[in-house]
Amino acid sequence: MAKKGLDIKTIQPVLRDVTKRNGWSLCVGAGTSVPALADWYTLVELLIKNNCSKNEIIDIDVYRKMDFSPEAMIQAVQNHMHLSDKEFIGLLSDEIYRPIRTALTAQEWDTFVKIHETEHLSCITKENWATYSGIIDRMFATTSANLMAKVVIDAVHEGVGPRSILSFNVEAVFLTLLNFYYMQTGNSNRVLFDRIANSIHVQKHDRIPYFHCHGVIPINGYSARKGHLASDKLVLTEDNYLELANNSFSWQATSFIDNCMNRRVVFCGVSLTDANMRRWLSWIHANKMAEFKENGLDCKDATEHFWIRKKPNTIQEKIWLEESVAHLGVRLVWIDEWNQTGKVLKRMLGL
Repeated sequence: MAKKGLDIKTIQPVLRDVTKRNGWSLCVGAGTSVPALADWYTLVELLIKNNCSKNEIIDIDVYRKMDFSPEAMIQAVQNHMHLSDKEFIGLLSDEIYRPIRTALTAQEWDTFVKIHETEHLSCITKENWATYSGIIDRMFATTSANLMAKVVIDAVHEGVGPRSILSFNVEAVFLTLLNFYYMQTGNSNRVLFDRIANSIHVQKHDRIPYFHCHGVIPINGYSARKGHLASDKLVLTEDNYLELANNSFSWQATSFIDNCMNRRVVFCGVSLTDANMRRWLSWIHANKMAEFKENGLDCKDATEHFWIRKKPNTIQEKIWLEESVAHLGVRLVWIDEWNQTGKVLKRMLGL
């Protein structure tokens, strides 16, 4: 039987004590940017609507009832349009960043791209940050990404910040928000987060590693920095997803397993239905249980990780969601609304 989920009203600082040992990590997905940016099913809907003829468009609810994964649906769009991988990545970039680009002026968009793509914060001016502040207020204020970014920077200043951040599902804005709040707290232009998109990146010892486990979607019209290309890590299409599933020693797998094996991980904005992620977590949990048994320790589970999720409508849904991740070593942290993600993370850290 799974451990009962924790609740925002009563949760204790469950991350505070681990900061003195191996610490904790934060794993975020594209769901942290909703509703400012599209979730995967909405992305499928937009790809079909904006790129197919009227008589080819299928209602997304009808398509979802066919029980294909989002990756399979996105792959179907690529198949239908007869696009190469490079051409399709360009199309995906247009759709993913379209909500931001259409909401901003040309000058604001250039500022967003500059902050999003930069490796050296010293090139970002006070005017750039002021412009970006307005973008946050208009587009990202209520997103989980924005609410958690504030807390993460507070935690860093209190000495209880994350040891690493893992980004999945081509999450697009969390890093820029972290950089913004770090600068807002009076810091110099010293880089705090080390953007890592592949195995050839040389990690800096004095930075918090930010792993783009599912690659980085380039912004069309702007050149990616040398050494930061990671289109081969994208798993938006089923071809790429299945290729990753077939490699137990991929960069994504080893990065994820290393972090989850050695520290507590807080998940937010991910569904935990991803078969690869579930397999990796299952391996880790099974290994720890075997080691407990080998050492004569009577332990019923090795639940060390936390999944922040909005509370479902019924007690039955809560029970079965909790049971569905118990063997992965994951415990639910229930919130009433998505605008409570920052608040609950703050309580978990005892801030």
